Amino acid sequence: MTNIKDELITKKEGYEAMLYLLKAYWENSGSNDLTDILSGGEYWKGTDEPADSTFWEYWTEAIAKVKSEGPIYKELK
Repeated sequence: MTNIKDELITKKEGYEAMLYLLKAYWENSGSNDLTDILSGGEYWKGTDEPADSTFWEYWTEAIAKVKSEGPIYKELK
């Protein structure tokens, strides 16, 4: 049984997960069109399911990456 506390993330972790999600989406689709990205995150009306199940996979993988690897760091030049 999953503890709800184990599923909660902080605002900072959510932001970092969003960056991983956008990076994964861009790497897998080649699209940087914000309309494409945001349309994947919508829900089907009357359900609890995302319109694009792959988008949900990107999200759950992004959360796992934040928890295991921490934030994405940009190298300062």
